[in-house]
Amino acid sequence: MNTTQYFTGPWREGDRCLAPATRDGTLREATIQRLSSNLLNNETKAWVIFSDHNKDAEEEEEDEKPVFPSSITAPKLHSPLELSDVDGDRVPYTINRYLRDYQREGIKFIYNNYICSRGCILGDDMGLGKTVQVIGFLAAVLHKAGTWEDIKNNRPEFLQSQVSSKQSKPNKVFLIVAPLSVLYNWKDELDTWGHFQCVVVHGLKKEEELARIRKGRTEVALTTYETLRLCLDQFNNIDWSAVIVDEAHKIKNPNSQITQAMKDLRCKVRKIGLTGTILQNNLEELWCVMDWAVPGCLGSLGYFKNKFSDPIEQGQRHSATKRALATGRKTVRALVRRISHWFLRRTKALIKEQLPKKDDRMVYCSLTDFQQTVYQAVLDTEDVTLLLRSSEKCDCQSGRIRRSCCYKMNSEGVQIKDLYFSYLTILRKVANHVALLQSTTGTSKKQEKYVSAICQNVFQNFPDFVRRCKYEAFEALSDPVYSGKMKVLQKLLKYYLQKRDKVLLFSLSTKLLDVLENYCMAEGLDYSRLDGNTKSKDRIQIVKEFNSSTHINLCLVSTMAGGLGLNFVGANVVVLFDPTWNPASDLQAIDRAYRIGQSRDVTVLRLISLGTVEEVIYLRQVYKQQLQCSVVGKESARRYFEAVQGHGRHGIHKGELFGIKNLFRLQTQGTCLTRQILEREGQVEAGVMTTRTHAGKEEEERKRISPH
Repeated sequence: MNTTQYFTGPWREGDRCLAPATRDGTLREATIQRLSSNLLNNETKAWVIFSDHNKDAEEEEEDEKPVFPSSITAPKLHSPLELSDVDGDRVPYTINRYLRDYQREGIKFIYNNYICSRGCILGDDMGLGKTVQVIGFLAAVLHKAGTWEDIKNNRPEFLQSQVSSKQSKPNKVFLIVAPLSVLYNWKDELDTWGHFQCVVVHGLKKEEELARIRKGRTEVALTTYETLRLCLDQFNNIDWSAVIVDEAHKIKNPNSQITQAMKDLRCKVRKIGLTGTILQNNLEELWCVMDWAVPGCLGSLGYFKNKFSDPIEQGQRHSATKRALATGRKTVRALVRRISHWFLRRTKALIKEQLPKKDDRMVYCSLTDFQQTVYQAVLDTEDVTLLLRSSEKCDCQSGRIRRSCCYKMNSEGVQIKDLYFSYLTILRKVANHVALLQSTTGTSKKQEKYVSAICQNVFQNFPDFVRRCKYEAFEALSDPVYSGKMKVLQKLLKYYLQKRDKVLLFSLSTKLLDVLENYCMAEGLDYSRLDGNTKSKDRIQIVKEFNSSTHINLCLVSTMAGGLGLNFVGANVVVLFDPTWNPASDLQAIDRAYRIGQSRDVTVLRLISLGTVEEVIYLRQVYKQQLQCSVVGKESARRYFEAVQGHGRHGIHKGELFGIKNLFRLQTQGTCLTRQILEREGQVEAGVMTTRTHAGKEEEERKRISPH
């Protein structure tokens, strides 16, 4: 039934509201179909369609949220979670009945800091439900019932006095900041768990949505880091009750624009951060995130380094003295006590009974003869020699090191720092697949120049490769003879796909995904692909089809584009073709398959080129995880390394991991640095796999040694 009503306030087409029926004036649920505004009297005319029936008690129960599939039986818990007797804040029973005890504890943790006008960080592992804990908190402070009563509160102000309600409309608005990849997941979860007045401030309509918030008809606003940074002044014109930041580890660099914007955002001293990886690279990141949430809680950065960071890192060295070890452990305990009021972390051990087994293996692949020749040619260039000698005393007898004196740049005027990053990128390409040197996509002009010189010097000894580069498409270079990893991958895919296992194949490089895609087409494999160019709506369809399909058993995924917000529980094998510097990125990729809902054991295979920069990259991951384990974990971390990050000046404590000389070298004859370090520590991980691949000869060796 259509009728015309007059409204004030920022209503939109498609909104649900209560409007007086034309026949008897009783308020009934309606949907706004069309709006027209009169600018003179600030009046809006709305054409609405009334629902076909009135709600009775039984039908109102059907509007309870959340409503899950019939396969999920709601517990017989009909009591809310009481948070405050004074304010009446409680998590409605519609949500509380689905919560686990640790999630109730998390909601109380957030709430207690909120009412004290303090910030906090919820640091639970991925997969423990940080989102639902935040939604439970929001439902409590916004006085949600999770029923039809919440819908009745979504009505124009001029109708507020005409309807009796058990609850009053809270004058609060909360801001949630999240990466774009999970922004609409938040919207879906809020719609699933309750009746929230929620808007997304992003894209072309962000100005309209910000105006809507200022007029007071929104309870929860969702936006991205970048939108917040660009529109900071508009966001600061709104009186936020609290700011909730998902993936709060993005606020890890005190000098970044994102961090500065987040610190400049005004709110009522209530900042709530969510991150499962608060410490990704170093302890200074922990300080930065905590200082955003609770300014000054750990002192200045200089104080933090002297008081906490330096003693802890020195105590983590493999050869640390007993005194340094004791001081480090004592400092860890002091730091944990210091942040315990504002930082709460739980691990997946809480839900281990719901998770299958995970077999995580490193597969070390030796370079092919062709790869090794190219890799060594890169190391033999004048520029790399200049880099390797940059810390030596200058020839001019000034006493200064070369890079600060007569050798600040190469013969063509390129700065040492630029050379470092360019050649590091080139080495990573060669370690994965030599064909990547033939692609100029995503390559700077400086790098392109270096690559051209390398190709000219090296490839003259490989006329077949030069011919293929000249006459065939880039993707045709997926021939495994140019990559030791491709030879290993061939066998892995053949083995797992014959078993009807479903495989996720991750890579950082989209050009490498092109190579892998060409290989799949050449082999006649059914596959799907998801990367940064995949539209959001297409991502959902790709994931859904992969999980349910019986013929698509392989999905090529970009590590950075597919590492968040995707549920690939159909996969039981995860292959990481190349390691990232940040262990959290690899773990997030693995957790696309290893999560609640996974019914099969999961095998993880990390492909690492033996003796190359990739070994150092992976070992730095181990170093960072060891540091995180010692500070925010509950188990004692093993002390594998001599290295201490950030203490490498003049060669001190660079150890096996840090410094240019550790990155720009090639260990040949199958030497595995990882195994050497693990054996030295006395703990050799089970399942370390070494695969040797040489042109004209292949030998696979699998070594399994149980931990001592």
